[in-house]
Amino acid sequence: MKRRVTALITVGLLLSLFVVSNVHGDGSVRGYREAYKSFRSLEVLKAKRRYRSNWIGCVKKFEKVYKSYPEGSKADDAMYMIGKIYLYLYGYSGRKADLDSAIRGYQIMIKKYPKSILADDAQFRIAGIYDKYKNDKSRAYKEYAKVISNFPMGNVTGKAKLKLNELKQYRPSTVSKKPSATKISGLKPVTGIRYWSNPDYTRVVIHVNEAVRYSERLLRKDPSINKPPRLFIDLHNTRIGPGLEQSIPIHDGLLKRVRAGQHKAGSVRVVLDIDGIKSYKIFPLQDPFRIVVDVIGDRLSAKKRDSESKGSKGLSLSQQLGLHVGKIVIDPGHGGRDSGAIGPSGLREKDVVLKISKELEKIIKKKLGCEVVLTRRDDRFIPLEERTAIANTQKADLFISVHANASHNRKAHGIETYFLNLSSDEEAIRVAARENATSAKKISDLQSILRDLMMNSKVNESCRLAEYVQVSMLKNLGPKYSGIKDLGVKQAPFYVLIGAEMPSVLVEVSFISNRREEKRLKCKSYLDNVASSIFMGIKGYVDGMKVASK
Repeated sequence: MKRRVTALITVGLLLSLFVVSNVHGDGSVRGYREAYKSFRSLEVLKAKRRYRSNWIGCVKKFEKVYKSYPEGSKADDAMYMIGKIYLYLYGYSGRKADLDSAIRGYQIMIKKYPKSILADDAQFRIAGIYDKYKNDKSRAYKEYAKVISNFPMGNVTGKAKLKLNELKQYRPSTVSKKPSATKISGLKPVTGIRYWSNPDYTRVVIHVNEAVRYSERLLRKDPSINKPPRLFIDLHNTRIGPGLEQSIPIHDGLLKRVRAGQHKAGSVRVVLDIDGIKSYKIFPLQDPFRIVVDVIGDRLSAKKRDSESKGSKGLSLSQQLGLHVGKIVIDPGHGGRDSGAIGPSGLREKDVVLKISKELEKIIKKKLGCEVVLTRRDDRFIPLEERTAIANTQKADLFISVHANASHNRKAHGIETYFLNLSSDEEAIRVAARENATSAKKISDLQSILRDLMMNSKVNESCRLAEYVQVSMLKNLGPKYSGIKDLGVKQAPFYVLIGAEMPSVLVEVSFISNRREEKRLKCKSYLDNVASSIFMGIKGYVDGMKVASK
């Protein structure tokens, strides 16, 4: 009897420990996500960054994570973020104390979690602070040397070796081992890594200052050596550029983080540490050169599989599924340093399309009751790949990119609507090249990549939406203005539409290069009529979906 009681007590204790352990793990994940949301709001909202209290409040949220769940799966990530936040704060405050706090945060993280995959990154960042901000080259050398000695298999070891070679003249006498020199002349610097994400979709963009070859490899999870799944992208003939953030936590359910390292003397390896993904796509964009990685989650992939299985009877994807359009992303083309096309009297495309987009937003909200998101609300530059990422992360149902056309032929005029597809039409390729800010030759190169990226159902839906918009523009503007020419619905490889996970079109509302149409584009009543016409096309498309779903 005593043995039975003892056994029951033992089992009970083990179960309680298991439950506590799981609760702690889950708690650290939830706490980390909340803290990271606070950090992201600081990154996005300029007004918040002005106040020191917001930064310190963010630090305290991460502190709470590792103090409440010291054994949790996100405790090390939380401590790492504290060092990162103080380093960011220094960029605004200029206080040396913030640099010291950043170093202290990283040091504590390394001490408490020496086996964390972030420990080597933390040590590398400490060295970088002494190198870049404190200008203590001798101390920086010692800290970089710690990366190599303490984390010989770490992902930043190659970069540390390069740094030691750069700082070899500052090598303290106590450091006897001379690092091997690495030839880096002629290598293209990897200058930046950015990302946008939600739980179903993540876009990562890798920036290089010149076009380079790259190769990819997906490594599946290997439980035998405790290795998580990873996606490698090796960029040949490259080096780590100055100021590149080499470890970026994401933790959106798809990716844990993105990290970059000098894998070999002549190649940078970018690694996406995977939480759980269904599929991915990788493609390059030009001028400037960047590599785009789209990661798709299970939910989006399941939606696509459903659509494919129901793709019969000649109905469109949206009609088959009876989808409701609840959110529309409107993309006013160009902006900031990119003025777009300029008319004979100096009218700028970026100003015209912003006015049309804002008016279109008002009409949609009033008459359709949809949520509307604008990729920009003022005169700012947004890269083309970011505009698509906004639509995807916002889980938009439709994506409308608004532009004004231009041609060397000043007599060219009319309206045309595009959707993403391959094209052999020289004029369509010319328009795409202009909107992509690249050459027609590079557009031709892009078309071979597009074949592997596109889904027929999405192309068909986008074509249907383009037809509704084009017909509506002609029907509503034709009776009011003379010479409204129908240039038709066309297809071309526009960067801004690549990777969009919803029906998407690009509307060329008029030729700003034509004197008559430029004059109209200066007139508010014409811009309002254009916006109203685009809306009527969207409404026709939505009404068509509703009819088919009954």
